[in-house]
Amino acid sequence: MEVTTGTVGDTTQLGTLLENLDDIESVSGDTGYLSHRNCMLVEAKGATPYLKPRRHSPEQPIGPPAWKRMIHSYRRNRRRWMKQYHTRSMAETAFSAIKRTLGHRPTSTRRDHQKLELMTRVIVYNITVLIKSRQRGV
Repeated sequence: MEVTTGTVGDTTQLGTLLENLDDIESVSGDTGYLSHRNCMLVEAKGATPYLKPRRHSPEQPIGPPAWKRMIHSYRRNRRRWMKQYHTRSMAETAFSAIKRTLGHRPTSTRRDHQKLELMTRVIVYNITVLIKSRQRGV
């Protein structure tokens, strides 16, 4: 988990998020993660990037091979590509639930305490989901 200030864009964080991951098949991200560099980082991990292209992306993609492959895959079979891309909605659902149930903003003022608070919220959410799934017998 990476906690940043509100002024840091998503696109610069993907490399850090991928560092400790092994054996991944794909990475899905919205246009905030879209960049040539991120496509190359994902492929370097042996995974397929599903970083949503912007509406006005050029028909003939210009850039590194990883970028071109992703754009061509998107254009060739958009429906299948979007189905894979939408796996990210599971993460978005979890973020939304955490914000709804545990609050949108950290209450701590110190940066190190904010990070601990946010990490604790994620742990509390995960424990809650685990307990509920056990109660349902899943």
